[in-house]
Amino acid sequence: MSNQWEHQVRDTGRVAAVQRSGLIGVTNDDAFDRLMELAIAVTGAPRGVIALVDDEYTTAISASGFPEGLALFAPIAYSFCRYVVGYGQPFMVEDSLNDSRTIGDPAIEAFGAVAWIGFPIEDPLGNVLGNFCLMDPEPREWSMVDIQTVATLARAAGTEVALRLERATSAAARAQLAEFQTRSIS
Repeated sequence: MSNQWEHQVRDTGRVAAVQRSGLIGVTNDDAFDRLMELAIAVTGAPRGVIALVDDEYTTAISASGFPEGLALFAPIAYSFCRYVVGYGQPFMVEDSLNDSRTIGDPAIEAFGAVAWIGFPIEDPLGNVLGNFCLMDPEPREWSMVDIQTVATLARAAGTEVALRLERATSAAARAQLAEFQTRSIS
């Protein structure tokens, strides 16, 4: 695939939305881990990642099925996540070793991503922050249940992001009110 995905991945507005999300530095978060556990249980996929994508890296905020100690971050060029974020659409591959879009892609070796399915995770304004994906080291035909499961759980992850943003906004407003009240009393 050409690098048409790069413009959107590196868009400064999208990258700023990733920064505002409050997800940078988040790992092994219970809310996201539960979504990933459900995806794997329903689909039987051996691996999955909920990934945040900035302008340089893909970083897992939840992952399951990977060998202990494997670094779950990578340059964008080493992850199929770039296609989901770059095009703002789901991306599915049944056999990346024989798919013209992915033959020779570094993500295959880096993460054993022979079969891969990913859906965008969006913030409340529609900025694609990352993706919810499952992968298999063997070729696999993704069923309609698999597709619907990943799509639904990606939306649930987006809802979790919105909830976190709302909590942060409310906390900031409460802090400003408390500061204002303190100044008014003095």
